[in-house]
Amino acid sequence: MENMLVLADDNGIFGSSMSDSTRAMVEESATDILVVVYCFEDSIDLEEVLAQGKQAFEQFAGVKEAEAWIVNF
Repeated sequence: MENMLVLADDNGIFGSSMSDSTRAMVEESATDILVVVYCFEDSIDLEEVLAQGKQAFEQFAGVKEAEAWIVNF
């Protein structure tokens, strides 16, 4: 995974822009979920993407307290 964006913690890598892992699965018992959107295009309106994602989670998954933020690298 050298030179790739990845999600990792003290136990190692558990997700990347190319694949996920069983450690990153969402199960029915989940109460706190992190959704990561990797964006490699400057022309994409990330604020709009996040707003649409939040709306979809509220409408289809019953999410009540969604937060969104953008981290630039």
